[in-house]
Amino acid sequence: MNLAAQLQQLSTLLKHYPFGIGGSCLLWHLGLEANPGDIDLVCLEEDFAAIANVLAKTYQTEPAPVNPNFVTRQFACFSQPGALNIDLMAGIAVLQQGKRVEWTFHPERCYWQNNICFMPASDWLELYALFNRPKRVETLRQYLAG
Repeated sequence: MNLAAQLQQLSTLLKHYPFGIGGSCLLWHLGLEANPGDIDLVCLEEDFAAIANVLAKTYQTEPAPVNPNFVTRQFACFSQPGALNIDLMAGIAVLQQGKRVEWTFHPERCYWQNNICFMPASDWLELYALFNRPKRVETLRQYLAG
C-alpha cells in the first residue's frame, strides 16, 4: 500500500477521535523526507485505549521498543504486511537529566489535508527537541523560517 493511501485509510478509521500524524510522515508531507520509517500517531490519553482497539482490528500489535529515557505514559506499536508500522502515543514524556519533561498534545492545532490529519510542524519541532533529534530540529527550523 502506498503511504498516502495508508495515511488516508488510517485517518478515516480514526476520524471520530482527536489525533494527529507527525514524525517522518509529516516531514514527508512537507517535502522534507523521502522515505518515512513509520507512522507516528499522537492522541489524547483518554482516547488511547479506544484507538488502540480500533487499530488492533486491522493491524497486529507489536512489542514496544524499550528506551529508558522515553517515559511516555501510553505507547503501542502496530504492524501490517506491506504497510508502515504505526507508533501510537499519548502522554508524551522523556527523562532529561533525571527529570521527567512532559509534552501536551493539542489536537485543535491539527489540520486535515488530502483526507489525512496532520500535526503542525511547530509541534514536531518541540517533540524532536524533546527527543534529542538535532538534525530533525534543524530541518524543521529551516522549514518554519521559510
